Order: sequence, then C-alpha cells, then structure tokens
Amino acid sequence: MLKVILVDDEILAIELLETMLKEIGGIEIVGKFSNPFEGLENLSAQKPDILFLDIEMKEMNGIKLAQKIEALSAQTEIVFVTAYDEYALQAFNVHAVDYILKPIEKGRLEKTVQRIQQRRVQSELPSPQVPLLQANFLGGFRLLDQQKGPIKWRTKKVKEFCAYLIHQNKSVHREKIMEELWPDRTLDKASVALHTSVYHLRKELKNHGYHESIKYDDERYSLAIELNSDVQDIKIILNKTQTKVEDVKNLIDLYKNHYLAEEYYDWAVEEREQLQKKVIQFLDKFVMNMDAKTDRVLKEAIDKLVEIDPWEERFTVLQVQFHIQQGEHRAAIETYNRYKSNLWNQLGIKPQEKLVNLIKNI
Repeated sequence: MLKVILVDDEILAIELLETMLKEIGGIEIVGKFSNPFEGLENLSAQKPDILFLDIEMKEMNGIKLAQKIEALSAQTEIVFVTAYDEYALQAFNVHAVDYILKPIEKGRLEKTVQRIQQRRVQSELPSPQVPLLQANFLGGFRLLDQQKGPIKWRTKKVKEFCAYLIHQNKSVHREKIMEELWPDRTLDKASVALHTSVYHLRKELKNHGYHESIKYDDERYSLAIELNSDVQDIKIILNKTQTKVEDVKNLIDLYKNHYLAEEYYDWAVEEREQLQKKVIQFLDKFVMNMDAKTDRVLKEAIDKLVEIDPWEERFTVLQVQFHIQQGEHRAAIETYNRYKSNLWNQLGIKPQEKLVNLIKNI
C-alpha cells in the first residue's frame, strides 16, 4: 500500500485525483492540502511514498516546494500534476518521477502508480551485506567500491560534495555547505546546485547498495554510510602511545601525498596542514630516538621527512649524516649538491654553515 499526499490549491482538482487513485487501488491517502505550506509541514510526520503536486499555486510555486521536499524526504517520489506543459524541464531538474497534464486521464495515472509500485517492491527485496567502501584522500579524492574500482562521478561538484561530507564526519548545515562549495553563486543557484548534488550522490551510492546514504535533519546533511579511509588509518598510527617500527613503515607507505593536494579544495587546507604537521612530528620523533631502529626504516623515515618538507634544512642534514655514517660519501655529496642547487634556484639562498661543514669534513 503506497502512502500518498495530495497538494493542489484547487479543491475540485484534489477531489478528482483522490477519486481516481481510490479506483486504481493500492493507495492510502494520508493527507490532502490546498495550502502548500501545510503540506510541507506534514511531510516529515506522514513520510509519504508519493506526493502529487500542482505547480501553479498562489502561496508557492510547486517547483520551489519540490526543491525543499527533495532535501527533506529522500523516500518521497514527486509527481507533478498541472495544466501547463512549459514546466516539464524544470520539473525533471528537481528529479520528479513523472509529469501529468490536466485534465488527468485515469489510464495515464494508473501507469505512473504501477511504475512506482514496482520500483518500491524491488527496493524492498533483501540484499546481501554491503562491504565497506574505501575513501582515499592522500593526493586526489577517490572512493573505491566493493571491487576496489573507483566510483565514477556525474560532475566534479558531486565528487567534491562527497569528499566534503566524509571530511566533516558530522552533520553540516546546508548554508555552510553552500558557502564552502558554491561561494560565488547566489543563494537560489547554490541551493539548486546543492539539491542536484544530493540527488546524484544518493543515486550513485544507491547503485552500489547504499539505499539510505545521506541523512537530512534540521537543515543539516551528513553521510550515513560506514567506510574505511587512508586518513583514518594514518590517524590510528599517529594516536598510538608506543611507536613500533612496523607502524613507521606503514605510515611511510600510507602518506604518499598531502591531504587532497590534487583537488585544490579551499575547505581542505587546514586539515592538510594539520595532518602534515602531525606526520612530520611523528617521523621526527622516531628519527631522533634511533636506538634499536633498523637502518633501512631509519633511512626511509628521513627520506620521507625530506620529501614532505624539502626546505627544512635540518632534515637534509639528517639525510647527509646518515649517508656519512653508512660510509656512503658519494651519496652524501650528491644529496648536498641537489639541495644546494634547489635552494639557490627556488629561494636564492645558500645552505647554512652546519650542512656545509658536514661536506667539508668528508
């Protein structure tokens, strides 16, 4: 039995539609409203499967009402019933499932109801347990499916919206999302862009078995799926009270690039800087406490420090010192010359005295 709400500012139109739906059967009408605002207020309480909605209403245009409903109730299918055909494109831009012209033909209405009924039955069939998705943030953002293949995005903004929700890891007010993802757009255009991104992200995640992937409550969005991420794995290592050589090796392998460095998202800058700082502190502490550490892992840790922050001369000093201690004098000189050249070409300065003296004493 499909739960249905009818919204139309013409009472006769509501009564006619109600009569037809009862004749079709399989329908429970849980609300009839001539005022669209009252219909919107009752939506959360009734949670209908279908909303039959007029477009030309005095209190509010049906298209604008549909945009609000789309964010409020993901489970509600919107069917526009109108005497005007010029709104068709706008209707499907807010992802209506159908567009029926007045005067309504019973056969046409019945096809719409049957199609929605069939889709609902299929969605309620039991499905196997869905494995966790894998989110990778180091370098570019990638979301990997159960077969470890990258999920394809409808647009770059849908991809960014997904990354943003995972990044926040909490409910975020819709206005903050619009400010950070669409700062140059007007409020109306940003709102439409947000609704579109919500729709496409829900659709894509649903294709991978996640039917309730985005929550919307009190004008706040959050991602409602469990997943693994490379950043999560890194933070587990960083938060350990005792550091093992194996942890250092794993961290070096995981930290292949900076947080979302290839995406250029302004909202990611602070997290990128904080994560980089913590990784440097972790590796620096390991290098400074070299007792019982294998030479191979020590070298990898020093090399990673130089890779992360090539302009911190103290790390290059450590690199040169390591080569000298291993009797690798040629490697020490090559490391020094490379650093000296880059320092002069990029910054126009020379190495400090401590590093110069290391090379002189070889």
